[in-house]
Amino acid sequence: MKLYYFKNDKCSVCIAALPKVMKIAEEYGLEFEVVDVVENPEFAGQHLVLTVPTVLIMENGHELVRFARNFSISDIVSFIERYLELTKS
Repeated sequence: MKLYYFKNDKCSVCIAALPKVMKIAEEYGLEFEVVDVVENPEFAGQHLVLTVPTVLIMENGHELVRFARNFSISDIVSFIERYLELTKS
């Protein structure tokens, strides 16, 4: 799984949430990439990211889930744990 974190430097929520999302990626051993939508608008557009912060969790090039604008860190953790449990079987 790979976690993409879409942000922009003028977004205070993006700045506050980034270390928390990084920690989740580290704890679960996920690949992690931060994408600044101002510096890389093409990549954001290809993934239909229209607001920040946005978290995309992908596997094998396919989007598994998207968290955008109003989400909690526990939402991300809950999804990852459920997904990992399902794929264990």
